[in-house]
Amino acid sequence: MKRIVWFSLLLVVGLYLAATSVIAVKETEIVVISQFGRPVSVISEAGPAFKLPKPIQTTKRLDKRLNMFQMPASEYGTLDQRNLVLDVFVLWKIADPRTFLASVRNSEIAEQRLETLTHAEVGAAIGAVPLNEIFTVEQQSSQVEQTFAQVTQSANTLALQELGIEVVSVRPKRLGFPKQNLLAIYKRMESEWDKLARQYRAEGQEAAAKIRAETALEVSNLKAVAYRDAQTVIGNSEAEAASLYAKSFEEHQEYYKFTRELEAYKKILNNDTQLILSSDTPIFRALLQPPEDVKQ
Repeated sequence: MKRIVWFSLLLVVGLYLAATSVIAVKETEIVVISQFGRPVSVISEAGPAFKLPKPIQTTKRLDKRLNMFQMPASEYGTLDQRNLVLDVFVLWKIADPRTFLASVRNSEIAEQRLETLTHAEVGAAIGAVPLNEIFTVEQQSSQVEQTFAQVTQSANTLALQELGIEVVSVRPKRLGFPKQNLLAIYKRMESEWDKLARQYRAEGQEAAAKIRAETALEVSNLKAVAYRDAQTVIGNSEAEAASLYAKSFEEHQEYYKFTRELEAYKKILNNDTQLILSSDTPIFRALLQPPEDVKQ
């Protein structure tokens, strides 16, 4: 009977030792093994692992996934003494499990410490930037990305040293203004949009004037070329006509003389013309003398 009791006791002890010596590590976990309360090893890879049985060695399971912490809305002052309300969120994960356990122990305390740390860093960064570099219609002039990249870097440095936490990103969720500042902000935004509108109109008018000038120049060039070509055609035509007239009049001199006399009649004679001339005046020869015989 005693053998059965001792065997049962040994079996129970063996099962207990086996159960507390073998641990299963999940993909999303980090297991910290402590010996008499002092961390001795960290297991971050998934799968089975071994340790000494309780109470010699104990385990603490930590979540190694990325965590998001939403900070409450807070009011910050800018470089030009303007107040700004920000909702900020923080993405973080455990980087050094031993420092994490020694400083904060759990996620709730970690987020409280992160809130204090991040709030100070955001306040310092926003206080170094004027408001018109945070809210601006020109995206390349905005300092929001650069400012919060700086906040992320400084907060990460402090969190790693003090809390064993890696701050992956600090970003604003919403940017707003206290109610007492809204009117001034709206007026400034209206002024900036009006300035931008004037700039666009001026650029448009400049482009239109340039297009009109180029068009006028092109039209002037086309007219000049067309006039030159027309004058060339007219000159060639007149030269050709003159050559034909000269050739014709040279071959028919009497006809040329006759046509010249007719032109003279047309210029000097009309319904009111009165002339007293001798009948033998050469100009009336074609009217008073019969034509000479023309060879057929």
